[in-house]
Amino acid sequence: MTARLHLRVIRDGATGGEAVGLAAPVFDQDWQNEIAAGAANTAHAACGGEPTLAGMVTLARDMMAATSRLSDALLARAPAGAVACTAGCDHCCYQSVGVTPPEALAIFDHLSHTRSDDELARFAAQVGTRRAETRGLSAAERFSPAHPCVFLEAGRCTIYDVRPLSCRAMNSLDASECQRRLRDPEARAAFVAAGLGGHSFLEPIQASHAVSAGLQLGLSELHGLDMRPLDLIGAMDLLLNGPAEIPDAWIDGEPSFQASYSLNRNPRRVP
Repeated sequence: MTARLHLRVIRDGATGGEAVGLAAPVFDQDWQNEIAAGAANTAHAACGGEPTLAGMVTLARDMMAATSRLSDALLARAPAGAVACTAGCDHCCYQSVGVTPPEALAIFDHLSHTRSDDELARFAAQVGTRRAETRGLSAAERFSPAHPCVFLEAGRCTIYDVRPLSCRAMNSLDASECQRRLRDPEARAAFVAAGLGGHSFLEPIQASHAVSAGLQLGLSELHGLDMRPLDLIGAMDLLLNGPAEIPDAWIDGEPSFQASYSLNRNPRRVP
């Protein structure tokens, strides 16, 4: 099992219950550390005696729902009309997306239960093609209208109910800016070179980072699971087109998602 570098487990001598806390702050802001500790607690409790695939899918869905609630609550504080995101606005869906293994498993589970065998086979082929097109590209190169998310159709997310944690926090105060920096080559090059985010409320994004950090720490440090971040398309390609034993091998503590590790950060940088 991975050494506990960031977490500590406190046991109640009277009840035998356990609580997970941070050994030291992970983020600069206290509220993010509280969210991370809460997510680690939830992840630890979800494992019970030992992790299971079904438990990981449920955990991921719970974390997704919690992130959406946090994001919605934080954005509700914004002045009316300040958030520019609307249905069909897809400018942020053309880049590399990082996910944790439980998120990837939840998305795979969703696909398996909502698509027919023929539909799943066709989609698996599309994912394989997209993976071949983007393999080896940097995050900067992936940020392009030439590389839409494989789950994007007609400007809408086809897995909205199980979209990744990072997608749930995205927001913009200027949709025209988002469109320009994606579609205009000069604006896109300047944006990528600057390495900064666009105009948005940072708190929802920071909250999603805290949830993801707690999830990763709870499962890696307390249960020995390989929680290194994955590239969404790479992970889907492995699950749809790779060996069927990948999920079971991962739950047993093996680095079975190794071929889809995310090597690059997204082009925007936020705290």
